[in-house]
Amino acid sequence: MKDLSNVIFITDMDGTLLPANKQLNQKDLDAIYDFRKFGGRFTVATGRTVQSSSQYFDALQLDEPMIVLNGGAIYDCKEKKYVWQNFVDLSAYEAVKDILEKFPKVGAEIDLSDEILVPQYSIQEEYHIDISYKDIVPRSADIKDISPKGWCKVLFAADSDEIDKLTEYTKNNGWDDLTFVRSSKYFYEILPNGCSKGTALKKMLELYRSYGYTVAACGDFNNDIEMLQNADIPIAPANALDEVKKIACMVTKADCDNGAVSEALYYVMNVL
Repeated sequence: MKDLSNVIFITDMDGTLLPANKQLNQKDLDAIYDFRKFGGRFTVATGRTVQSSSQYFDALQLDEPMIVLNGGAIYDCKEKKYVWQNFVDLSAYEAVKDILEKFPKVGAEIDLSDEILVPQYSIQEEYHIDISYKDIVPRSADIKDISPKGWCKVLFAADSDEIDKLTEYTKNNGWDDLTFVRSSKYFYEILPNGCSKGTALKKMLELYRSYGYTVAACGDFNNDIEMLQNADIPIAPANALDEVKKIACMVTKADCDNGAVSEALYYVMNVL
């Protein structure tokens, strides 16, 4: 019997494991089961919070550490606790205040360890809340009333043109202690400085002493690039951005709506 006990497969969620309707594909679940049957370790790396990801824990039977908040934290699903966490620099407060004043059409949410605060709404932010949070209700709060401490991540949500403008605006404003990343056409984020899924992957392997493991990673967007660069087997779904596909050693024929992760898993099982 094939032994994959020294293999870790880590996948992005939205746009990779999760299709447009946000319902897990049975083909992917079956492939995850087969991968684990041979001893493989399966986990996820997502921009989502733990609260937003938790609705999928049972179906995925996650018992490995996972990367959340686009690399801002590592959460142990078995122990049900954060094992490593980083926080956004306090300078984010003034940056967010400035952005909300200059971009009234941009929604925003501030993710804390145990609460989601929304200082400004947009259609895209309301949709994001609707599909992301099942067991927690984000709380509306004026930015003036929010403490600048303990921010895990800031998410901006708007139409793609508005996010394009916001991305350009943040390039030359001297916010050197903040990391900005585009996580979809409609989302732009502030992360702790230097944080990414790639740096969190390195930290996770270090924390769990996973030396000598073969790491396969699958992702579709800009926020997945560093993770793929740090993987032994980088894979992109058919719907991935071109710049992501260039990094991948394998691009699936299926997109996220049709079992891309399943195809990626069977590829890994066949080549190892």
